[in-house]
Amino acid sequence: MAGTAYAHCGTDWWSYDTPATIATKMQYKNQQGLGGTFFWELSGDTADGELIKAID
Repeated sequence: MAGTAYAHCGTDWWSYDTPATIATKMQYKNQQGLGGTFFWELSGDTADGELIKAID
């Protein structure tokens, strides 16, 4: 399965993506023959677009 990074802050749990988790998800998508990729928003991306560049 793909995988996601998690963080625990007080009583809240957060999930987030890194370039490595995105790469794993893209590999899974390709292996399953799925036709596309989407994202909700990229406000957490770096100035040089590390996250968006990990999507291929």
